[in-house]
Amino acid sequence: MKLKSRLTIPSIVPMATMADVAFLLIIFFMLTSTFARDTGLDITLPQAITSQALPKRDVTIWVTRAGQLRVNDNWMKPADLPLALKREFAGSGAKGVTIRGDEGVPYGTIVTVMDTAKLLGADITLAAEIEVQSSRPGSR
Repeated sequence: MKLKSRLTIPSIVPMATMADVAFLLIIFFMLTSTFARDTGLDITLPQAITSQALPKRDVTIWVTRAGQLRVNDNWMKPADLPLALKREFAGSGAKGVTIRGDEGVPYGTIVTVMDTAKLLGADITLAAEIEVQSSRPGSR
C-alpha cells in the first residue's frame, strides 16, 4: 500500500519577495551612482541699473575669471574662438552674439573677444545683471 504525503511543496515562486529585492536593488544603485549635473559657470555678471531684457541671441560666449571661453556648450582656448564663431555663424546663418563675462575678467580679455566677433561681422550684445537695489547713483 502506497501512502500519500500530507506535506506538499508549493510549485509557485512568491513574487512579493522578488519585487522587494528588485526595489532594494534600484534604491541601492540610485544611492551609489554618480549623477552628472551641470553645475553651471562660476560667473558673476556685473550690476547695471540700465539693463534691459534682450532677446536670446544665436551664439553666447561666456568668459570666466580665469580667462576660459565657452561658446554655447563648447569650452575652448581663446586662440580657437575665430574658428568656433565661423562654424557657429555658418550653421545658424545669423550673427548675433551675446558676451557674458564675469565682473572679475580683465577688460582687455572682453575687448579681445569683442574684436574677434566684430571682425567676423557679428552683432554684439554685452550681458549684465539688473541691479537689485532701488537706489540710483548720486541719490540717498
